[in-house]
Amino acid sequence: MFGLLLFAAVSLISCEKWVSTSKGKPIDFTTSNITIYDGSIRIACQQATISGSSQKWADYVATGQSSLQAKESGTELLWGNALHYFFAVYPSGDINDNVVSANIPTTQTGDTLGPAAAAAEDIRGPQAVNLPFKPMYTTVEFVVGPGPDEAATVSGFRLESAGGGALAGGFIAALSAQADPAYTITSPSSQVTIPISATTIPAGQTIKLTVIGLPQDLLNLTAYFIVDGEERPLPLVDKYDNPMVIPGCRTTTITATDFLAPEMVEGSARFTVTIEGQDIDDYDFGISN
Repeated sequence: MFGLLLFAAVSLISCEKWVSTSKGKPIDFTTSNITIYDGSIRIACQQATISGSSQKWADYVATGQSSLQAKESGTELLWGNALHYFFAVYPSGDINDNVVSANIPTTQTGDTLGPAAAAAEDIRGPQAVNLPFKPMYTTVEFVVGPGPDEAATVSGFRLESAGGGALAGGFIAALSAQADPAYTITSPSSQVTIPISATTIPAGQTIKLTVIGLPQDLLNLTAYFIVDGEERPLPLVDKYDNPMVIPGCRTTTITATDFLAPEMVEGSARFTVTIEGQDIDDYDFGISN
């Protein structure tokens, strides 16, 4: 596969409740289901304390594959008296009790990890509190190529939701230890763009573009590629021309190895769909000239 892999921002959130048996002692934290590349995790707990401070949150950094330590010495969260509820966000961001504000950018360049969520309950200390992060975003991957005969040049990409459907933008997540986050979209956008420098894809090879969307089902999507200087649409519809539903907070991969072919004509190509690595079906799509 030709080495063009573009990521977009992704944010992670976790919540956990815990019963303290070690009042005043530092709380140990671990993480799971998240790869921490850089930056810090913010952990909030209204029932915990910080020595010499009224603050109810602290920033932590990874010290290994899953263990965490306070970013600054002396800022560790300490066990309190009551049942504890922990909420965490990666990368570090604002947490107002159990509410997190996050954003999926409309221009995605691929360097930054951003918003996601998790929940666990009825776990009792004093062992380490595990924060099992889950995505708070929806991933759509496009694997496309020019087919076996000729090369093609790609110089632009965008993904749109017809009719102004929400694809990116700001949202609020209300976290719970008993259920998945409740999302409220606050500033929706119907388009995501990935700037691409003109890149020639050799015959028989592919590129992979990864788009991050809001944490909800995504509908009525069309991907637009600039191929050899001309815009070429890829409507995400099934063989009956019905819009596909991209399931929220999961990874859907669209594979069309000959979509970039110079001789491509309307209705002559197919793509395959996998969700979380599971094959779904073949889908016909048309190209509007």
